Amino acid sequence: MTHWDSKDGGYASIEMMTFVDILLTAFSLSLDAVAIAIAAGALHRVTFRQALKIAFFFGMFQLLMPLLGWAFGLGFKEALNAYGALVGFVLLFGVGANMLREAYKKESPEETKRERHLAETKILTIMALATSIDALVIGITFNFVPVNIPLAVGVIGAVTFLLSFVGVRVGEKFKHLFGRQIETLGGLILIGLAFKILLGW
Repeated sequence: MTHWDSKDGGYASIEMMTFVDILLTAFSLSLDAVAIAIAAGALHRVTFRQALKIAFFFGMFQLLMPLLGWAFGLGFKEALNAYGALVGFVLLFGVGANMLREAYKKESPEETKRERHLAETKILTIMALATSIDALVIGITFNFVPVNIPLAVGVIGAVTFLLSFVGVRVGEKFKHLFGRQIETLGGLILIGLAFKILLGW
């Protein structure tokens, strides 16, 4: 697998994603879900069973969506193989930039209402789907960046589950204190990984 090397004026190989890269990606992708989990804990009392339910939904969607994205992207793999680093850069940068934008967007009354009823299955499904769209996009990039797919999707799902569960409990204690900062950090991490892929670091 190759990408354009500006120094040598030719193509160079793309390094396989390390376990640390996968962890950073999983952490970043989980942050939308974690922010909502924190809000759920901050807005009302959540039982242990409800916290597990919230974490399960977010974790499961975050596991399945990159897998679907990877499967969908297989059809484009051969045609875009030579531009894999550029495609990965654009998609990762776009997701990261969108996370930064969302972090500073004012919430509508409808969004606040959804948070208050987050433990309801219908609302929880909608929110889990909405927060896993980024994972779908990242799954597409897995066709252009060497990665262990089972390991990657498993880590993404597990990290999201664990952090979402912890997020509910954190929300009960610290309210909305870290919501915006969490999404900002996630956006910056993904943008950093985008440049790492593009430059072949």
